[in-house]
Amino acid sequence: MLTQAQVNIFNQQGFLVLPGAADAETVAAIRAVTFSHLEAKKEPIELESEVNYPGAPKSVDDPGGATARRLLMAYERDAVFKAWAEDTSVTECIQQLLGSEQLLLTPNHHNTVMTKHPKYSSDTLWHRDTRYWHYSDNCLINAWTALGPEHQLNGGMKVIPGSHLWHVDDEGLDDLQFLKLDYEGNQVQLAKAIYVNLNAGDILLFSPYIFHAADRCKTNDVKCSLVFTYRGEVTLPVQNTKSSRFPDIRII
Repeated sequence: MLTQAQVNIFNQQGFLVLPGAADAETVAAIRAVTFSHLEAKKEPIELESEVNYPGAPKSVDDPGGATARRLLMAYERDAVFKAWAEDTSVTECIQQLLGSEQLLLTPNHHNTVMTKHPKYSSDTLWHRDTRYWHYSDNCLINAWTALGPEHQLNGGMKVIPGSHLWHVDDEGLDDLQFLKLDYEGNQVQLAKAIYVNLNAGDILLFSPYIFHAADRCKTNDVKCSLVFTYRGEVTLPVQNTKSSRFPDIRII
């Protein structure tokens, strides 16, 4: 279980790192399946060329156009992913942060292996995950397991601490709900941004309502992370939206 100090950090900052949550054996097993599926191009996959982010190939026919950005539906892909999604050493911490009696995993959002490939990866601009999610509230938690080192040069996560508590002006977001970097009302928050450096096996727990971003990969190695999204029983998906497409999976 988390200490009260850890709970306070998450509530105040919107994120919390659990160092070494996954042991070396677990990380190796997840990496082996991940790279096997990447090599086999096992569907469903989201391609970099499909997201239209800065640095991404313009189309699947361009050089690097078939580069994977995400291996989708991770929970259903392989038993090793499913086992880690249900591991009580992590899920009970998430349940504690949510203050819920039950814990559910949503297969509709961040049920993925995120990848950043050399040369053909893209920049992820400042956003909240909840921009396209549809729930009764924003009380969800993403569990991001680093499967190798993550830092500024290889597309590691950067966050704005405390921004899950921030009300952003409508004028401060573009049409895709990314933060406008040149908007005066965003400058104080953007100045607080930090990189969250992770080692293999570390878990980053973060509110999907915190503003976060990532640069493209500038190293020669593929960076990959296994990410699941959880909610408690009082946070309900809005019916007939993407958030309710598949039924949630009860973990606790």
